[in-house]
Amino acid sequence: MTDSAVSAAWAAWLAALDAAGFPASANARPPADPGAVAAAETTFGRPFPPELRALYRVCDGQWDDHRSAAGPLPERVTSLFPATYRMLPVAEAAVQYGGWLDVIDAVGHDHVTVRDGDPVRARYWDPGWWPLAVDGGGNALAVDTVPEPGGDAGQIVVAGPDEDERRRVGRGIIDYLHRLAGSAPPVPAGPGGSAYAFWDVPQLR
Repeated sequence: MTDSAVSAAWAAWLAALDAAGFPASANARPPADPGAVAAAETTFGRPFPPELRALYRVCDGQWDDHRSAAGPLPERVTSLFPATYRMLPVAEAAVQYGGWLDVIDAVGHDHVTVRDGDPVRARYWDPGWWPLAVDGGGNALAVDTVPEPGGDAGQIVVAGPDEDERRRVGRGIIDYLHRLAGSAPPVPAGPGGSAYAFWDVPQLR
């Protein structure tokens, strides 16, 4: 049930971006290798939430601007999450996760706040957060497996050096994809211009 629900929500979201003129389907990678997912769970030290595992069975992140080994890039590229948040392949996410752990003690948590009412730990980063997507500034959309009371294991939260306020943007991957698909449609990319097709849903990042 979880697999089919995630697959349907993911397909609907990519179709919505495609229809708006953003080449999402062309930028989505094939399903993750099960061994890579298992290795990432070992790095994480706990099983992934079912919806995250199901998402990796559908898509292993997105292509970046350097996929020469996989053939030419599409005419335009885009992110699969708001603004410049790039969905990470699971092996790359494991590397990013290790990097977050390395800086926790050095940075500390004193400056971190939580949006009123959001069931998220006031942490710069937490070992129970898994980086799903990152932007160009080191910020992350993370899958939170250690929510505060009232939260949901697997909820989507925002963290990073430019994001002092921790907030929840989805109760889980399915809920987050539904929220994205139900948001105001992005401005169509249109022909010409930059090879990168930018879009944004600010309230969901």
